[in-house]
Amino acid sequence: MFGLLFAGNVMLAAAQPPECKAELCWSVSPAFCVSATPEQDCVAQLNVSWSSSKAENLCLYFAQQQMQCWQQVKQGEWQQVLSWPGKTEVRLQHEHDVLLQKELIVLSRQPEKRRRLVAPWSVF
Repeated sequence: MFGLLFAGNVMLAAAQPPECKAELCWSVSPAFCVSATPEQDCVAQLNVSWSSSKAENLCLYFAQQQMQCWQQVKQGEWQQVLSWPGKTEVRLQHEHDVLLQKELIVLSRQPEKRRRLVAPWSVF
């Protein structure tokens, strides 16, 4: 029993994101979203957290739209349920300078229809 408990703790520790050593770090989840069909928009709760070694003035952008700004702070968190049609970009900016960016990908449960390589009929 102790072995199972210990192994479970090791697996949980390994699942946590590694500690960031950069001056500005962030976490964006989910990195991708799954929709029922390729035409359907993705709907998910987007979570963003960031931290900096110094106080920053930063703004978060989702698909060219400003979502949140922080003034003279070392860390920030933001979450909201959003809808997006396809590949969409999330950015963390200082004024006009893009400091961090990530592309969110939309996957579909239903694959796109493939073109048939051979004719549907045959003489033989």
